[in-house]
Amino acid sequence: MAQPATQRGAARTTTGERLSALAKTAQFYWWAGHMVVLIFGTMYYVRRPFGWKTANWYYGKAYMGALASYAIVIYKTYGPPQLNLAFVQRLLVDENVEYLMLAGYWYSCRPIFVTLLPFVVFSLFHVITYTRSSLIPMFFPEVTAEVQRARQGEAVLSGPARVSKFMGDWSSKYYSPALRQVGVWEVAVIGLWVVLGAVTFQTPLLAPLAYFQFLRMRYALSAPTRAAFRNVRVLLDRLLTPPTASASVPGVVADSYIKARDFLVRMGSMITDPAAAQQQQQR
Repeated sequence: MAQPATQRGAARTTTGERLSALAKTAQFYWWAGHMVVLIFGTMYYVRRPFGWKTANWYYGKAYMGALASYAIVIYKTYGPPQLNLAFVQRLLVDENVEYLMLAGYWYSCRPIFVTLLPFVVFSLFHVITYTRSSLIPMFFPEVTAEVQRARQGEAVLSGPARVSKFMGDWSSKYYSPALRQVGVWEVAVIGLWVVLGAVTFQTPLLAPLAYFQFLRMRYALSAPTRAAFRNVRVLLDRLLTPPTASASVPGVVADSYIKARDFLVRMGSMITDPAAAQQQQQR
């Protein structure tokens, strides 16, 4: 089969020339930022059981990578900052801006163990996608066409092509389930952690307010976040409310949970449909 013209052109250039061209793109540095998050975030969780001082160094570097990668994609999307209300409104509804602000807040605080995991998971999939789509073809220009032919049963995969195909298949299989689990982690684990930390003076008193503002924005703009809230509610209903709750659950605990749940449900309704919520209150 004849090579496509673009692939014949890529084959005539050297790897160094292709790498130099790639390194001039903003997306390359976006990928590098996510690599920093992935490597240093993983090292933080590996080292944390053996001592917090060294681990916290990795924690800070991971968040620096997150700040860089999110800043790059925001600048690439919107360009230089503009001093007008329309520009600010566009930024406020962008999830990359929300995560940039959250990463900046966590970076400025004393390390909180549970906060870094969602960033590491996001970076893992970003790194895989960019590596498969850009880096592997840079070193092996035939890989993309080879994988396409193999999917049609027309070729046997080489080593680099097998790696590329595995990465693509793995990412496609686990991306959506991982996002669902991250959503539950953000809602249940981090939310509870910062509240308990503030009550016991282990985390800043402003941490719950800052984080719940983040969750409020995510709830308004993200269907997966709303689904995560529903999943957490179903689980807690089963554990804490009759008839499925254990008899050992004190009544005061069940009553307190129901009141808190109903309050959050009303808040969620006000966020997603404020007009309907106001009409309901006026009845």
